[in-house]
Amino acid sequence: MLITTDLYWNSAWQKLRSPQFRSGRYLAQWIHTYAQIRNQLPCRRQYAVPGFVYRNAGNLTTRDVRLWRVVAAIVITTEIALPPALLIPQTMPYAAVAGITMHAAFTCLKPRQLITFSGLTLGTYIAFAS
Repeated sequence: MLITTDLYWNSAWQKLRSPQFRSGRYLAQWIHTYAQIRNQLPCRRQYAVPGFVYRNAGNLTTRDVRLWRVVAAIVITTEIALPPALLIPQTMPYAAVAGITMHAAFTCLKPRQLITFSGLTLGTYIAFAS
């Protein structure tokens, strides 16, 4: 439980300290670049970003950056709130669903790098349930 809490809170801390992430620019740039080069990638199946995401939020417009700013805030808030919510029996099922959803989205961005991490992190939810 302590390791999972440390991972989430340190991740949130790094994101809070990053103006690029907090502003939404990092995610907007990542999706924009992916949309531009996805057909040139040697392992196209390495990423699983749904088409509607890069078609509707894959530009660097003010609207897209604002949208990704909201996503960034949700990720940071979820990473901060998840460990305590996993410890409270009444909120544990909802926290587990939020964590699974968040890790599924992370895995769409970089499945090769994050599938093991997400799987291990989600596996620690059992420790919270005990």
